[in-house]
Parts: sequence; structure tokens; C-alpha cells
Amino acid sequence: MRNQRRSFTKPRTVSDLNTCIYTVIVSLLCWIVGYGFSVGYPVYGEITAPPLWNAICRILLGKTITYLTGFLLMAGGAFMIHRANFVLMLIREKTYLPFALYMLLISTNLDFFPLTATSAGIFCLILSIYQLFVSYHMPDATSRVFNITFIIGTGSLLWVHILWFIPLCWYGMYTFKIWNIRTFLASLLGVGTVYWFLLGWCVWTRDFTPFTVPFPTLLKVGMLSFTDVGWIHWIGLVYVSILTLIASGNIITHDYADALRTRQFLWFLIVFVVLAFLLFLLYGQESDEFLGVACLPASILLAHFFTLTHRKIVFWIYHFSVVLFVILIFVRLWNFSSVTGI
Repeated sequence: MRNQRRSFTKPRTVSDLNTCIYTVIVSLLCWIVGYGFSVGYPVYGEITAPPLWNAICRILLGKTITYLTGFLLMAGGAFMIHRANFVLMLIREKTYLPFALYMLLISTNLDFFPLTATSAGIFCLILSIYQLFVSYHMPDATSRVFNITFIIGTGSLLWVHILWFIPLCWYGMYTFKIWNIRTFLASLLGVGTVYWFLLGWCVWTRDFTPFTVPFPTLLKVGMLSFTDVGWIHWIGLVYVSILTLIASGNIITHDYADALRTRQFLWFLIVFVVLAFLLFLLYGQESDEFLGVACLPASILLAHFFTLTHRKIVFWIYHFSVVLFVILIFVRLWNFSSVTGI
């Protein structure tokens, strides 16, 4: 009887491998269904988009290649998030949940299908944040800081708004004790190198549209209107925001349970998600892009909460969340098929 009672009262967890596998499978099914409905395909360039992205849109070879490229960028970003969690021990328990949650958050939003300029930009941003994290307390991190902003500068050739996250990297440099005059100059040199080569190309071709087209949109701020977003989209957004607030509050109230380095990493991620949400509100025309960025820190914060909070209600909230996201994406697919006549 005692053994039966212990097994019955054993805390339920969502960080086990089986839960992560089924979450990844759900994400894969969303991509398969999106492929069947041709959501977001064909991919078109825009007048205000960087010329490099418009050139890529013209050479995309078919729906399969486009979807495969978008999926691989998402999976690569999820792997880098998992790698950061594994190497830096952002979560005390071993889990693949950050990997699975990032895939779920991206895969259940039709606005990210199949490939956007932000897809490559977010991948570059994940690489930069990983470089920033592994530079923690390095006495000479000049080369790594150069790589961080060089990667961001490269990503800005496809999605210029990624440049707003360079100040976030400066905040991280200060928090992680690698801020000094040399690393600051290295950060400027990193992004400056990208645009120095770009300027040389513009002079060579006598075409300065890589500067004159995307940069005006960087300064074009327009507050998001509630009517610009559908009610289905708002349900998912508000739900994830509430979960992220709960996860952040749990980290703040239980920060004594983590090591100092882990606390600093988690605080950085909280600042990260707040910045992404503020930019989401400020840039109404590019709001979906910043939601994709917010999935990066949100996936780790949520994974931290779901992994370390062993309560029955948290167990059911996770599985309810997966079901809710699937329902929302299928409702949007139904509306999409009704509009397109598929």
C-alpha cells in the first residue's frame, strides 16, 4: 500500500523525453499540414525589404525547397537553444524541452510559414546570443564580441530590424562582466565591417539601394492597433504572454535556487523578451517578426518553469497549451482555406 501511495503521489513532470518527442511530432505535423495548404507560398519580396532578401525570393526553387529551408532554419535555431541550455546549465535538470517548445511556438504560427526574412535573422540572433553567453566572464572576449555583432550585421542584410538588438548585447556584455572599451569598440567594428563591405559593393555597382531602401523602415515607428491583429491571433499571443509572465515571476521569486551565473542568464532572457514585446508594439507593420524573436527567450523561460515546477496543475497546463496551439492553428487554417478556396 505504501508503494502504491508513493507512486500515486509522485510529482508529474513534463520535461521527460516522451513529452518532448510528442511536442516535436506535433510541430512536424503542423509543417506538413502547412505544406499541404501551401501557407505562405510563394514567397514574395517587398518594396521596403532589403535587396538581398528580394534577390533570394527570386531564386527560390519550388515549394519543397522553400519549406525545407524554413524548417531547417527553425530546427537549427532550436538546436542552438538546446546547446546553450546544455552547455550553460540554464535549467538545473537535463531536458530537451527548450528545443521542443521553440519548435512548437514557431510551428503553430502561420505567419512564420514557410520562410521569411526574419527566419534567417532570428537564426543569426540565436547564434549571437549563444556567443554572448559562452563569453561569460572571459578576460579577453574581444574576438567573440566582434563575432556577435558581425553575425547580427550579416543578419541585418536580410532583416534590418535585427540591429535594434545590438543594445541588448551591450547590456549582456555589461551583465556578464565583459564590458570594457576594447569590447565596445569590437562590437562597433563587427557590425561596421559588414556595412563597410556593403558600401564597397554599392560603390562598385553604383547602386545604393541596400542603404536607401531598408534603413528608412528601421526608423518608421507605428504603434500596433488592436484591430490590426485578428482575435485568434490575440488569443495565442495573450496566452503565451501570461505564461511567460508567470515563468518570469517564478524565476524572480525563486532566484536563490539557481547559481549566480544562471540567474544572470535568466534575467537577461527576461529583459530580452520584454524588449521584443515592446518592439512588437512599436512596429505595427513588422509585429509578426518581433513575435518570432520573442519565441527565443520565451521558450527557455517556459521550459525552466515547466521543468522545475513539479505540480499537477503545471503538468496539465503544459498539455492544455499544446492542444490550444493546435486548435488555434487549425482554426486559422480553416479561415485560410475559406479565403483562398482550397
